[in-house]
Amino acid sequence: MKDKKYLFILLIFLFIITTFLFNSSIKAEDINNIKAVKSYFDGFIESQMEEYKVPGVTISLVKDGEIIFKKGYGYYDLENNKLVDPENTLFRPGSASKLFIWTAVMQLVEQNKLDLNTDINQYLDFKIPNQVVGINKDKIKPITVLDLMNHTAGFEDKVVKLFVLNKNDIKPLDQYLKENIPIRIFPVGQEMAYSNYGAALAAYLVQKVSNLNFDQYVKQNIFEPLKMNNSTFRQPIPEEISAESSYGYRYKNGSYIKDEFEYIQLYPAGSLSSTAQDMAKFMIAHLNNGSYLDQSILNPETIEFMHSQSFNHYNDFAGMAHGFIEMNYQGYRIISHGGDTLLFHTGLYLIPELNTGLFVSYNGKDAARARDLLFRNFLDRFFPSKDNQTVISDQSNFINQKLLVGNYYSNRYNHSSLESILKIMMSYNVSLNQDQNLVYNYMNEINKLEQIRPAVFYDQSSNSKVYAKLNKNGNVTELLTNNPNVLKRMSWYEGQLFNLIFIVGYIILTLILTIIWIKSIFRRSVRKKYMLEKVIPVIYGLITVGFFIVIVYLLTNNHPVYGVPMMFLKSSPLLQKIKLLIWILPILLIVQIIMNFKIWSITSWTIKYRVLYTFYTLWSAGIIWWFYHWNILKL
Repeated sequence: MKDKKYLFILLIFLFIITTFLFNSSIKAEDINNIKAVKSYFDGFIESQMEEYKVPGVTISLVKDGEIIFKKGYGYYDLENNKLVDPENTLFRPGSASKLFIWTAVMQLVEQNKLDLNTDINQYLDFKIPNQVVGINKDKIKPITVLDLMNHTAGFEDKVVKLFVLNKNDIKPLDQYLKENIPIRIFPVGQEMAYSNYGAALAAYLVQKVSNLNFDQYVKQNIFEPLKMNNSTFRQPIPEEISAESSYGYRYKNGSYIKDEFEYIQLYPAGSLSSTAQDMAKFMIAHLNNGSYLDQSILNPETIEFMHSQSFNHYNDFAGMAHGFIEMNYQGYRIISHGGDTLLFHTGLYLIPELNTGLFVSYNGKDAARARDLLFRNFLDRFFPSKDNQTVISDQSNFINQKLLVGNYYSNRYNHSSLESILKIMMSYNVSLNQDQNLVYNYMNEINKLEQIRPAVFYDQSSNSKVYAKLNKNGNVTELLTNNPNVLKRMSWYEGQLFNLIFIVGYIILTLILTIIWIKSIFRRSVRKKYMLEKVIPVIYGLITVGFFIVIVYLLTNNHPVYGVPMMFLKSSPLLQKIKLLIWILPILLIVQIIMNFKIWSITSWTIKYRVLYTFYTLWSAGIIWWFYHWNILKL
């Protein structure tokens, strides 16, 4: 009887194992079952369209040199009920456009017209200054073409006029690049700091070396060989393109608001318009040794080199692959690139090991997270994990996770203009939750970090890794990521809480003292009014409050569809007036400081009153520092 019991248990165990293996094999084979593929995407994408309020989606899937699935979902023109067509509806892939820059660069490398390790200034007709903030000139290395591909040139970021409101606002590429050279804030080759300017600069290298405008070069050397007949970098869409362009949409107050067309100033870095079918041809070429049908855009050796890792931040972390962004998921190595305009969100993913590629694009503003969720779910469904175990090493050498607690900002930030204030609004907070687990919060999205190796932390939900870099004092100053950015610890005076208390507190104190001082002027005798001592700080404080109100207005006066401040899309006369008029504050502060010394000789004022006056004067001086630090008070 006992033997029968053991036999029964053994049979159940074998049944479970066999069922698991059988189901795994079915999942692995489902990619060849087009009905299963269609059913999966139909359900998943339609649920995403509802969740993220997206009118339309276009998608293509390639495997083994063929387009095995392509489809449009929803509408590209809601008003006229026009349905998305994967062959004839143009979407805006945004920064996925950069893959065409890097492909063009590698074509010219093949022809020995560009060298990846050469100083870019040797190719340009203007000079990128060999200056880095805080670095001695004799220690500064020149920027190479490879640095542009890896986003390791060290440029600050700029968002003002990255997008413009109409065609007439777009400057010629060379003019914009020459007039808007960003400051270099990191040593070259040290860390990835994603740069649209760097990518556009690489496109300009292509333009200079080939003697063709970049859009014309790509048309002749990539689009035409791959028969990508419905693709263009030109803005707006030229008449020669027969496909129709999708509108971009924002869902607000229960209805959709559309935008006719997004204009991008640094056009090679994000202005591509293309269809899912055309992008599928591009993916096939990259997965098929540089060839599509009988046409080749790159040699097999170049493709292999281009797809290899060219930079990462730490040990086995994912990094860059000559312009592609690496990912590791389910044990597979993926080379990819996302793309975000203000209204479109796109993902292009290649899995060379599986000879598989996926392209997807959404025409709704709020769908930024949708692409990666779709891709990861797709892999979970069709390609069972070959190695999805995160191995935790011996914990004896683990660092104290409390060392990571604090606020961080991305090294993709602006250093030299009012844009730098965005650091306050877009910070990352790392803290310990109630269970003493390490979590980080970015834009109200909370994820858990688990230490898997000494100083290496893993976020299972996003498949991200960070390396906590310790300085010589044993403090964590940076979090090196497996993405094209580094998180740097914020100074205490750059945090949201300090700035909120500092500004709001000053405004409240100004209003209180203004009321007290104005009342005192009318209550006391003329001899004891000390009007100048009171009027100067009142004027200083009220003018300062006025400047704060204007700055808040500028940062919240958003475009009705794009949802970004208008000052980022076009020149702001009001901002220019503020930057000029604000210089009255240092002058008033000097007078206020003189008054501060004077009031200590007024014996009729109590010590508390004089201390309060001095405290307010010091706080007013701090306001000048604040305006200077955030590049508002600037020559």
